[in-house]
Amino acid sequence: MAGHAIFESVVRAEPGLAAGDEIRACRWTGAALAALLAFGFFALWAPRFWPVSVVQVGIFALALGWTAGAALGRLRLALHPLMIPLAGAVLVGCAQLAFGTSAYPWATEVATLDWFTRLAVFTVAFQAGRHPRVAERLLRGLLWFALGIALAAVLQRFTTPDRIFWIFPTDSETAMGPFVYHNQFAQFIETVLPIALFGAVANPRRAWSHLLMAAAFFASTVVAVSRAGVALALLETAAVLAVLRRKAGRRVLLAAAGLAGLAAVFVLAVGWEPLWQKFQRRDQLAERRLLYASTLEMIAARPGMGFGLGAWSAVYPAYARFDDGKRDNQAHSDWLQWAAEGGLPMLALMLALAAVITKAAWRTVWGLGLIAVLLNALVDYPFQQRPVFGYYFFALAGLVCAAAAQHRAERAGEDVDVQPD
Repeated sequence: MAGHAIFESVVRAEPGLAAGDEIRACRWTGAALAALLAFGFFALWAPRFWPVSVVQVGIFALALGWTAGAALGRLRLALHPLMIPLAGAVLVGCAQLAFGTSAYPWATEVATLDWFTRLAVFTVAFQAGRHPRVAERLLRGLLWFALGIALAAVLQRFTTPDRIFWIFPTDSETAMGPFVYHNQFAQFIETVLPIALFGAVANPRRAWSHLLMAAAFFASTVVAVSRAGVALALLETAAVLAVLRRKAGRRVLLAAAGLAGLAAVFVLAVGWEPLWQKFQRRDQLAERRLLYASTLEMIAARPGMGFGLGAWSAVYPAYARFDDGKRDNQAHSDWLQWAAEGGLPMLALMLALAAVITKAAWRTVWGLGLIAVLLNALVDYPFQQRPVFGYYFFALAGLVCAAAAQHRAERAGEDVDVQPD
């Protein structure tokens, strides 16, 4: 384990490529991608679609630029197995539109473009992540960005919960920072908590700053009153510390003790009673169980091609089992919704995607938050409704997969060069 960095990684050098050009391309690509996603997060609450379009155009421009550089022989366009299920999801949407099987063609067009953007952002992040210092700076920047979001979200929740960043009015009284839906805020925190924990163990000189971040992240999920978010935060914390225990020994025990103390102080400061009351409910799933039953009926009705990507909300009323006077726009289970919209082929692609991400995340340890989000998707919808979060997820997956691939190459004893920064 590298004590000076958040994670270890190496950059493979290939004959005929100008190393300086590739390093500069990684820097600029990483910086531009970070700026795009930061903008997307700050505009996450906006009811209009144009901020998403800005992010999409920027991602496509970065992908096109890197592809052009590869075509000219100035850059290397590295491939990864995760690109296969991502491309497969795009093909499912295209097939539904081509054969006219979508119940809501416009929604399928939007969803297909969304999956294409996810493929593009993963490809871009995977290229930039091959340079270790670029990837490390991106992760450090992500931690500080997430800490700012978490602190603002907590203050906002206790002062003006019906206004985003104390300015923009919203119908939700559970908004956290730019997240209108508190569970999606918790899912964002799930992705950064393992990075902070890993940094606390891997870098003793910055252990306390990373522990403070991790404790603040955990406390913010308590403020969000997200049951799945808190449960998964505890689970991934235990997983990270257990894996690192074999490598770092005593440092992990010290980190665990420090985290427990800080988290307890922070949770007592922000209050845990609303979350505890929510856990006291007799039926934790309530209406969601009925949504799941309806979605299973939808899957059984069209197991082959599904009803069309993005078409769940249009089809659901015909299978609804209750009416609470509200519009149900998601199945509250991305896994069931993927199967209903894209059929069993889409479900198979998502299982393959999860398998690839899980393997890479375990190899890096700090990427375990991706697994947490995929588990959360069993009972919620992190990949629906807010496209930018999906782009962020697959950008982080690109960094995780790049680091995992480089670790594997190093352990296999292949020739590698670490290029100067």
